[in-house]
Amino acid sequence: MVPEVRTSAPPTGTEADNFTVYSNFTALPDGPAPSTFETGQAASVAPVLDPSMNLRIANGKLTFAPTVDGPAAAYFRTGDLGKPVTSVGMKWTFTAQPGDTPGVAAMAIADRPADPLGGASPLMPLHFIVTRDGWNYSVSPGTSGGGAELITIAAGRFSSPLAEDGNTIHEVHIAIRGDTAAIDLPDGNRQEVQDPRIEAWASRYAFFEPYADRSSTDSITGFTEVWADL
Repeated sequence: MVPEVRTSAPPTGTEADNFTVYSNFTALPDGPAPSTFETGQAASVAPVLDPSMNLRIANGKLTFAPTVDGPAAAYFRTGDLGKPVTSVGMKWTFTAQPGDTPGVAAMAIADRPADPLGGASPLMPLHFIVTRDGWNYSVSPGTSGGGAELITIAAGRFSSPLAEDGNTIHEVHIAIRGDTAAIDLPDGNRQEVQDPRIEAWASRYAFFEPYADRSSTDSITGFTEVWADL
């Protein structure tokens, strides 16, 4: 089946108290990533290859400061939420580095906690990434090793790049109904994506991920709020 993408009305905004799992990092003191969400559920971070990839709170944001030579990723994870996740969202900033290459803010729904050091990648009905220039919605059947197999089902570019000034807060919210995902994008547009794997691979975990393909030059993602709902 060829996935369908269509444009509809702009988003009307989100309210934090509408969601089962929610955290706002803006008032937290600097230090390690929290071990619980603001709504009480356990939170965890995936193990990382290098200490510079560790997630931490810095200046009211959940972020990292990778110094490795090459790609870096970190994962802030829910536990098993008991029912399939039907929506996820995030607010974040991009902070440019001197090399001026784009970093990534990502979020996903998965069938188990993301663990880049733990072998097989999870099955995912939603893997969503945003850079200053555009966005990508993928699904993944999982793998037995060597990283996730990401299958793009929709993507787009912004008419103007997102700000990377470290202050402008961007927002994405995705709601799933059956085989359709409605995406409220940071440029004020909404896209709807249909694919049977979105429904067939419904899963009970979520994660939020800052990613840098070039750690020394990519802009750095700092989450201010994240949420998920059932």
